[in-house]
Amino acid sequence: MLADLARWTGEERADEAARSRMRERWLRRQAEEDARFAGVLLDLSEAGAGVAVRTTGGRTVHGQVVAVAKDFCVVRHAGMATLLAFSAVATVRPEPGSRAGEAASGRAAPVAATLVEALAGLAGDRPRVRVVLDAGGDAVAGELRSVGADVVTLRLDGGTDSPLYLPLAAVRELTLLG
Repeated sequence: MLADLARWTGEERADEAARSRMRERWLRRQAEEDARFAGVLLDLSEAGAGVAVRTTGGRTVHGQVVAVAKDFCVVRHAGMATLLAFSAVATVRPEPGSRAGEAASGRAAPVAATLVEALAGLAGDRPRVRVVLDAGGDAVAGELRSVGADVVTLRLDGGTDSPLYLPLAAVRELTLLG
């Protein structure tokens, strides 16, 4: 009888371990199916992971994700910060040695601000910026003067007093130059 009881206990432990592994796989798969891009960026930010963000214009920004908002993220690199519209991000790859797992975070962005709102907030300080436009990757640099409903106004570097008007929809990334 003791031998039967020991065998039954061993089988029960093995069955419970198998059920536990199945639950874990199911929960992991469910998390992966609920993953959001903003959630993945939040995970990378919280892990302090270095990333390589490849844009649709072919540029790669190496740095750390330091903020995630509704439709953009901020990557800090070489003492600068670049605001990247999600629509301009082609891929995000953790740098070698960074802790990163499967895309399994369904969290939404903690900052409800949009790229337009962030740019409008920055315009009051009139910072020097580099703006990359559309998928072609053309870039312009100058002083951010104002942001309207669908237009960004820059005063270009190089001594010209003429403003440059950019359709807001064309702005893919903006780097604060100092």
